[in-house]
Amino acid sequence: MNIKDELLFDFSITMPRLLISGKTGILDNVKKIVYISENCIVVDHGKRYSTVNGAGLCVKSIEDERIIVTGEIYSVEFHGNRGGTHEE
Repeated sequence: MNIKDELLFDFSITMPRLLISGKTGILDNVKKIVYISENCIVVDHGKRYSTVNGAGLCVKSIEDERIIVTGEIYSVEFHGNRGGTHEE
């Protein structure tokens, strides 16, 4: 697979994708926000969940399955499939 095909695959997949840079995080393929506080944001990606932990977290933008988060980001956690079954 060449680099172009790999990039197209990366952007077409519906799995969780988080890009973190400095004090900004971009969460893609978000179906809904499950929990939000100043220290933790949990989002549902359909079959999986992810958690952003930090301080002073704030959702700056929500659009087309993408959320932009700002604040001190300390860690990111990925949680497995809902219901314990693997479907892809």
